[in-house]
Amino acid sequence: MVLLLIYEGFQPASQRNSTLVRDCSNRCTWRARCSPYYKSLVWTIVNGVCRVYQNGCIFGSENCMRVNQCLEPMVAVDRCSSQCAAVTCPTTGPQVCGWFPYVDANGNNKERQLTFTNRCLLNVYSCLSGEAYVGEPTQGPCQ
Repeated sequence: MVLLLIYEGFQPASQRNSTLVRDCSNRCTWRARCSPYYKSLVWTIVNGVCRVYQNGCIFGSENCMRVNQCLEPMVAVDRCSSQCAAVTCPTTGPQVCGWFPYVDANGNNKERQLTFTNRCLLNVYSCLSGEAYVGEPTQGPCQ
């Protein structure tokens, strides 16, 4: 129900009158505190790239930020990882550090950070492994 209210009045770019100016700043306010450890994966395709989110709350929060930036909302899809193997990433680029929270077999919250040569490789790893990174990756190697 919350997500339906967030996007009320949103029109895809193809249906908007180009002469109208939209003010999207802070149209959406997301007040949920999402647990990065709760895992119920949500898959979507953003700008032609398959992305996996840790859970629906994080996915909804990201969608809220997109609405505030006048970007079209993401739509959940069935697992799209089959297209990840076909992605060709550059072999260089700015290194990024991804944060991967998880719950171990004993029910303890754990986390690990992994360094990738670039964001493309991070996205492919996340997509193929079904392990969602949470938040924006930081620039540079993990500390």
